[in-house]
Amino acid sequence: MKINFRNRDSLAFNVHFLVFMLFFAVCFSSNAEAQNSSADEDIPSPRGAFLRSLAVPGWGHYYNDNNNWNRGKYHLASDAVLILSYFGLKTRANYLENDFYTFARSNAGANMEGKSREYEIAVGNYDNLKTYNDSQLQLRNWNQIYPETAEFNWNWKSRDLRTQYQDARERVDKNRGQLPTLVALMVVNRVVSGVSAFVQARNLWENAPEASFSYLNEYGEPGVMANLRFNF
Repeated sequence: MKINFRNRDSLAFNVHFLVFMLFFAVCFSSNAEAQNSSADEDIPSPRGAFLRSLAVPGWGHYYNDNNNWNRGKYHLASDAVLILSYFGLKTRANYLENDFYTFARSNAGANMEGKSREYEIAVGNYDNLKTYNDSQLQLRNWNQIYPETAEFNWNWKSRDLRTQYQDARERVDKNRGQLPTLVALMVVNRVVSGVSAFVQARNLWENAPEASFSYLNEYGEPGVMANLRFNF
């Protein structure tokens, strides 16, 4: 018999690890940009703008033009709302989970700590452990039988209490089920912000004024001649 334990913090860990790696990429890019010639120092790097907005939405727009980065502010505000929503839902899910754990222990004698999701569902679908195991024996699901010990035993006082438990557990699943969507929206927001900042920086390069100096004029005679060209 196998008991599966869930790592409920793996999603948050992956998000934090991704942000850390993006910051590392930005630092690496900044070191590379520092090696550029002095003639290019005033023009933002498209790659640098892209990586900055991947790490923090809107940062790339601020890097391109800190006096006019309204679009970056929208991306930054969206990210703040998504992050607050993520941790708000996670906190609420944890609260509801602790609540229905306590409910199951008080009304069915079930110990939910460290148990798999399959066990939680079984507690909600059957009045007691014996009824559950008998059902699995009839279905020949040998690997889904739990040992009849105090650690796995439960016995609901009434069917109405079991229904309340089911409703509470489903609310937890509903809250946790929204977390991947919020993470996906964070990623999309970062990518869109990064692409936008990249295009903005690239346009700055394409529209940068070009200057050239010569010691001979157009007639080949000595003299200083300067050419300045703007692209629109």
